[in-house]
Amino acid sequence: MQIDVHAHVLSEGFLRELAAARTFGIEKDGEVYLFPGYGPLDHWLFDLDSRIESLHRRKIDLQLVGPPPRMISHASWVTDAEFARQLNAQTAEVVVQGKGLLGGLAAPALGEPNHAVEELRRAVGEFGFKGVALPSAAADVPLDTPAFEPFFAECAALELFVFMHPTTAADRPALGDYTLLQLVGWPFETTLAVARLIFAGTFERHPGLQLVLAHGGGALPWLAGRLDLGYFAPEYEANPDCRAHISKPPSAYLQDMYFDTVVANPAALEHLIAVVGPDRVLFGSDYPFEIGDAEGAKSLPAIGAMPESSKQLILGGNAERLLARAKVP
Repeated sequence: MQIDVHAHVLSEGFLRELAAARTFGIEKDGEVYLFPGYGPLDHWLFDLDSRIESLHRRKIDLQLVGPPPRMISHASWVTDAEFARQLNAQTAEVVVQGKGLLGGLAAPALGEPNHAVEELRRAVGEFGFKGVALPSAAADVPLDTPAFEPFFAECAALELFVFMHPTTAADRPALGDYTLLQLVGWPFETTLAVARLIFAGTFERHPGLQLVLAHGGGALPWLAGRLDLGYFAPEYEANPDCRAHISKPPSAYLQDMYFDTVVANPAALEHLIAVVGPDRVLFGSDYPFEIGDAEGAKSLPAIGAMPESSKQLILGGNAERLLARAKVP
């Protein structure tokens, strides 16, 4: 079974409603939907027929989908309970139309932490979602903030597939040129978010948390040893906070999470697998975006050259195993 764990979708009907209300400043110009600060949205995002054709052509058995990350959280907003319900309802609508090829990920209501668990249970129970589309921050609030602890506890208890996709926590003018926000800023956001979760003890407290990281985990596979330097520093650079909530070096917690293949470089993919092992890597595409690997052209040749056991794990076995654990009412 071949599973794509990283893809985005919007119902065109829902997108049309957003444009009519100018939500997020979205507007419709002819057949094109414009998102301020980004530009025209790829029609494959909402063209379900094109998506299904692509999945059939590439022999993808299941694609996990959620809304674009900017709609869940961004520097100036984060989804509340009401909007989370709308996002989840439109995702469920697309999944029903997906001819068995799509699986929905729930948008969490991180804008209202007191209701986040309730809304998560609602989405899982009502729509049968087996996972969560988790942003890397709730606007500018880090995910290791204590208010989100019950949410992570519930994700771990339900053994949900928690897919973290980066989003912008703070606007940085230096990232405004050369598409650096997506090219550099977002992998950095993942790196920062997960480093904080590690040091804050989130994985220590919730060993059942199944966190899957977009874009190969950003810089984490490359910085694993550097994070350990903070844990082991013996004298003048020692920081007790780096040991306060964890019982083992930060790099050890990378073995408690999972990573997609959207790294755009065969050597980087090889390094990722060398660091975490083939049983921790899952095929993803970032469909339909150009700054991604929309049809797997960059990762699939490298995966195809791997030993058969590793190839089968990465292409679907690992994802299938994680999804099977989800406790969906």
